[in-house]
Amino acid sequence: MPNVAITALPVATSAVTTDVLPIVQGGITKQVTNALLFTSATLVTPALGTPASGVLTNCTGLPIANTTGTLAVARGGTGITSFGAGIADFLGTPSSANLRAALTDETGTGSAVFATSPTLVTPALGTVASGVISACTSTSMVLTTPVLGAATGTSLSTTGNQTITGTGKQGYATGSGGAVVQVTSKATGVTLDKSNGQITMVNSALAGTTIVSFTLTNSVIEAGDIIVMNHISGGTLGAYAFNASTAAGSASINVSNLTTGSLSDAIVLRFAVIKVVSA
Repeated sequence: MPNVAITALPVATSAVTTDVLPIVQGGITKQVTNALLFTSATLVTPALGTPASGVLTNCTGLPIANTTGTLAVARGGTGITSFGAGIADFLGTPSSANLRAALTDETGTGSAVFATSPTLVTPALGTVASGVISACTSTSMVLTTPVLGAATGTSLSTTGNQTITGTGKQGYATGSGGAVVQVTSKATGVTLDKSNGQITMVNSALAGTTIVSFTLTNSVIEAGDIIVMNHISGGTLGAYAFNASTAAGSASINVSNLTTGSLSDAIVLRFAVIKVVSA
């Protein structure tokens, strides 16, 4: 069969499935059929050029370089037409500063904060609904109408009134007080280094309308403090009067027999030291 150029072949106006077009290239003959040309043709590494139209729904490995318009989510895109200010910078460099620049309703500055053990620098917390601040310390914390519960600190200073409601009392807790017993005479000094406590005086005689003094050595007492005393038991209540003057580390306690007769009572006093200043 002589070689015939494809351009020299007559143009067919129609083709049937049995028609065959033999093509010889490099000594290899290929039969091109109607089905191969027009039905589900398989092209191996073709250079298609720029197709004017077509459907690429089932194609894979499509490049997206130089793509214009919005790439739908179903096609592997985001459906986003454009980024807001700062979003591209954050996606490229996801730093705290770039995140803050990308946000439109942020407050504060610094690093991003997450839930577990964050470090906050001078935060304005607003109204905290709940939380535990047992490990917090402050020299200038302002608490408004707090419920303190059982305070375990070493001191509490207030500039306003300390008001107790209900059946609560202000005073000393168990363990803060102590007791001492006087010996020899009612003028014999005693030692008790407590802010409150009990003194049992010896039952030596005290003449009528007579005052006796003894020294209470107590490291808690400071000059100018007030000693509040009360006759608890021992002898006739109301038969004696008591007062005290304080100095650094001690107090002179004065006991007066208000009756005209001699009394030999083992008077039991209870006292409390109250801090007082003159200015």
